[in-house]
Amino acid sequence: MQSKKEIEKYMASKYVVDNLIFDDLIVGVGTGTTINIFIELLSEKANTDDLNIICIPSSIETKLQLIQKGLVVSDIIENSEIDIYIDGADIVTEDYNLIKGGGGAMTMEKILASSSQEFVVIVDSGKYPKKLLSYPVPVEIIPLAVNTVIKPLFDLGGELKLRYGTGKIGPIVSDNGNVLGDVTFKKEYDPKIMEKAINNIPGIIENGLFPEKADKIVIGIDDSVKYIEIRRNKKNDYPT
Repeated sequence: MQSKKEIEKYMASKYVVDNLIFDDLIVGVGTGTTINIFIELLSEKANTDDLNIICIPSSIETKLQLIQKGLVVSDIIENSEIDIYIDGADIVTEDYNLIKGGGGAMTMEKILASSSQEFVVIVDSGKYPKKLLSYPVPVEIIPLAVNTVIKPLFDLGGELKLRYGTGKIGPIVSDNGNVLGDVTFKKEYDPKIMEKAINNIPGIIENGLFPEKADKIVIGIDDSVKYIEIRRNKKNDYPT
């Protein structure tokens, strides 16, 4: 039996596939458990409706998933202009700022989001609305700079912890070969200012703050969805 969270991820993913995916699109595809559901539904629609879709993955994991489902895969070099980018988020704040990067792919995710005509976020109800302080900010660091970035991050009010996992000795590394870490903040901050401040630290490649970047947010709520469209700083809610 599916959990409430899985049902909500499915409902949000299905809404996006049914309403926002059409023929002849270049689709950027994010990374994560929600996106795995989206890929499954995308594959079904592409096969059923014989859609001509090119997918641009944000990670090796997503690329493998897309290939396994028989979808056409390319990259940002061959297709630098993306029609729509679909991804999840770790949290979405009340004013629609995002923290992403729990899966470690935030650098390419931000590149794809910024290269797309539309950036659509899919989440379950447990991720919205959340406070920025409820989740650490992921960072991608050049390996030789893991110690030199600690003090500058501390000066910004953050505490860095490198990510460790099973299967290898040492910190977890990204698809780009860089070290992944998470920065915890204890005081409120402006995400637009903090995003730039973190990226200005030499040795940090990118961080998981995505302020004012989403165009549409689809939230699974029980067995329905809430659709939010954000345009030119105007925010309108369309419950369905």
